[in-house]
Amino acid sequence: MKKLMMVVVSISILAGCSTEADRMAKCEAQGIDKPTCYLAEQNRTTAINAAAEKQALENAANAVQHAQAAHVIDPMREATLTGPGVKATVSNGFFKATINNKKAKVKRLNANYYEISGAGYIVSISLDKEGIQSASYTKQYSKTNGIMQVQQ
Repeated sequence: MKKLMMVVVSISILAGCSTEADRMAKCEAQGIDKPTCYLAEQNRTTAINAAAEKQALENAANAVQHAQAAHVIDPMREATLTGPGVKATVSNGFFKATINNKKAKVKRLNANYYEISGAGYIVSISLDKEGIQSASYTKQYSKTNGIMQVQQ
């Protein structure tokens, strides 16, 4: 919107804040015939409208990008991971975690992979740009393992 206002103000300044009739009179006073002056005025109006339309399209594109960015999952929000016999929660940006309602340790292996250990389980969490992509568990000192359901 600011760009549109700047374009309109710039054109107004260049046009000397005159009306269409004033511009037509000045054009005809320079010895240019009326149809040519009228065509120049129509071209001026078309240029102003095209600039306004271009700005409106840019504003709409920015609004769509902003709306899409608003759907990014908040890593500070709590997520619950469930599997057969195991329930894990992570919150506060993966700084706090529990497994089966007992405090657990969080280990960050890289920006997209975390491990939570406690209560006899290790929970592996894989992330993508939208949040938790997948989670699995392994029971310590056992071959029991599986995929966990994620609720964010």
